[in-house]
Amino acid sequence: MDIKKYILDKINLFSPLGVRGSVPFHGLGVLFLLLITMSCFANTTKRFAHVKDKHFVADDKPYYFIGTNFWYGTILGSTGEGGNRDRLIRELDFMRANGINNLRVLIGADGENGVASKVEPTLQIKPGVYNDTIFDGLDFLLSEMGKRDMKAVLFFTNSWEWSGGYSQYLNWAGKGKNPIPSVDGWPAYMDYVKQYAGCDECRQMLKNHIKHVVSRTNRYTNKKYTDDPAIFSWQIGNEPRAFSDENKPLFAAWLKDISAYIKSLDKNHMVSIGSEGQWGCEMDMNLFEQINADPNIDYLTMHIWPKNWSWLDVKNMSGTLQNSIDKTAEYMNNHMAVARKLSKPIVLEEFGFPRDHHQYTLTDSTALRDKYYSAAFEKTLKSSKEKDVLAGCNFWAWGGFGRPSGNPVFWEKGDDYLGDPAQEEQGLNSVFDTDATVKIIKNYSDRINGKVTLVDENATAKTRALFVNMKNNLDKGIMIAHQDDAAYGHDWYNVEGRSDVKETAGNYPAVFGWELGHIEIGAEYNLDSVYFSNMKRLIRKVYERGGINTISWHGDNIATGKTAWDCAQDTVVKSILPGGSNHSKFLVYLDRLAAFFHDLKDKNSEPIPVIFRMFHEHTGSWFWWGAKQCTPDEYNELYRMTVKYLRDTKQIHNLLYAFSPADVATEQEYIERYPGDEWVDIVGFDTYAYGTEAKDIDLYKQKMTVGLSIVTKYATQTSKIPIMAETGMEGIKVTDYFTKVLLPIIQSYKISYVLFWRNAFNNPNHFYVPYVGHASAADFKKLTETPGILLNKEISSMYSSEQ
Repeated sequence: MDIKKYILDKINLFSPLGVRGSVPFHGLGVLFLLLITMSCFANTTKRFAHVKDKHFVADDKPYYFIGTNFWYGTILGSTGEGGNRDRLIRELDFMRANGINNLRVLIGADGENGVASKVEPTLQIKPGVYNDTIFDGLDFLLSEMGKRDMKAVLFFTNSWEWSGGYSQYLNWAGKGKNPIPSVDGWPAYMDYVKQYAGCDECRQMLKNHIKHVVSRTNRYTNKKYTDDPAIFSWQIGNEPRAFSDENKPLFAAWLKDISAYIKSLDKNHMVSIGSEGQWGCEMDMNLFEQINADPNIDYLTMHIWPKNWSWLDVKNMSGTLQNSIDKTAEYMNNHMAVARKLSKPIVLEEFGFPRDHHQYTLTDSTALRDKYYSAAFEKTLKSSKEKDVLAGCNFWAWGGFGRPSGNPVFWEKGDDYLGDPAQEEQGLNSVFDTDATVKIIKNYSDRINGKVTLVDENATAKTRALFVNMKNNLDKGIMIAHQDDAAYGHDWYNVEGRSDVKETAGNYPAVFGWELGHIEIGAEYNLDSVYFSNMKRLIRKVYERGGINTISWHGDNIATGKTAWDCAQDTVVKSILPGGSNHSKFLVYLDRLAAFFHDLKDKNSEPIPVIFRMFHEHTGSWFWWGAKQCTPDEYNELYRMTVKYLRDTKQIHNLLYAFSPADVATEQEYIERYPGDEWVDIVGFDTYAYGTEAKDIDLYKQKMTVGLSIVTKYATQTSKIPIMAETGMEGIKVTDYFTKVLLPIIQSYKISYVLFWRNAFNNPNHFYVPYVGHASAADFKKLTETPGILLNKEISSMYSSEQ
């Protein structure tokens, strides 16, 4: 609509002479009213989700999402039997807080109550006869979702028995008693419901029902359903099928007719089919493409069930997990290809996975499910970054604050509503509020929506600001970092204000590295002779200058009492983990670390954020936590356990967690000993230049290039910050190392900083940045003067939320 033309035409109605452009004074109020009205109209219209360039748009922004199936939301919203509005509000608040903002909801079940395997109370008791309390529940649900900017996919019918649907309509049409699969068997049910596609009377009853729903006005918002942006889309049904090859033409014709009918009633909202995809089209991908090519179908759907489709063996779940992930990826790719061909989005709107031991209680873990979910979420995240067709996913299903009764296994009246409908074991696929799965959902949802996602969701505001500003700074350049720069240098120790970097380059480094080794044994100074009290003071000075502090930890071997380099044993890590002989003693080590972090306070007693880089270079075998000293699972559990203890037990919330193996050749090698995206904020690696011959320099360049390629690619995929965690050439025997060897490599990558190792005060040959008078000093200064190479004076404060 041309709003400007519309207003001008209306203005002329109030001109007594009918002269265009003349507005009598008394017409200005009307004009003002019209402007407000049309502005409101425009604002409301743009809020309806719609398709643009193969993806969804809502509120004028690309809309990618992680949602869930919340089929019982309407029942919870009612004031009648089964209603529980207090729980509904808690569920909506919890889901919204954890990134779940798209809910797939059953409008209402059909038929009489008291039927085995069917949810109740039902909405449509007989054709056109409704239980108004369920409609009231739908009104309430939509009104509450609207308040939270959540969106609902509402489906009208179902090909399965658990809500009536196909079989109930056939029964009403006089096709005989509808079979119950759990009683009469699946063959009898399938044979019965294949009549649906050709049942004209069933089609008309469904149309009557659709009209009754779509034309409704919400009694809580006084808003017509057709005008409600909280409705994401109308969906014809849950997994509609032809149920036979010969029914395919009738099935396609039925979908075409129904979708056109919905569109004739509502021009604002999208329409989808609710199909499983290939499995819902008698394994016919051509049929899947045909039914979704209809112009009245706005987007495609697919459902995936690894257990039901025999991709997952419940007797060997861990052994068949990867097969389930691989088959899922293949299925998704095939259907996404059709979506691209049709230039429409596609949603993975049902996928489920049992708990680890196929039990129905919350005590059973969800590690396998979480890996499976993560694989699906990862594809959605990738699609969101590339603006591809996979626009969202709704996992099956939300159990939330409900709890299975346990006895009997199947739902009975009075039990909590869970994600598992009445025909399924209660707790089979439900995701509950206490499940570890929830954190994974939130993590991916935040990343899909461009929100800052940290290991510590309770991180201080300045710690979050540090992460955001480091990420933003990637476009400005690479910061110079130096280990122990202000504590000592070449041939000097603890001289206030001194810095080898400052003396050669003219300013302090932007990032300072520190070391906590020996704090775990209660020592006053670290393994490089820096007193911890002085380290805290120097960290505060770096912070006050707006610089960054990163801390490594070469903790002693707890089993032998020797240094971190004592790695002859292969049981040290195992002994530290829960249940191990040194676990309690190791927690004392962590208590001492926590006390140090807790004591890092600024002048206002606020915690100073730092980057904690623990158990690094673990792909080598020179530390007790190295590759030959523990298994990948043991290393990953050590890392996670340390994070959990510091973050959750000791309540340390001023840390960003960094991960840095030694040289890596492939991404697979990089992530083999990687604790998981939810445990890492910053990714990097360590490598050094050894030797001065051409072959040595070429090897260093190769290692740097391969490592930076892996790290920056992975950081982009996972919204982490990439760094060059440690590098350099001891003694800097190549005088143009900085500008001719290092610079051309790092300039090709977006990394946050490059950290050069320390300049020992008591070893004249152990230094990694030049000191005044060294042959490479001019080359180092030239490096720091290169545009995009940043010292402390060239960065804004890393702790301001305004940056």
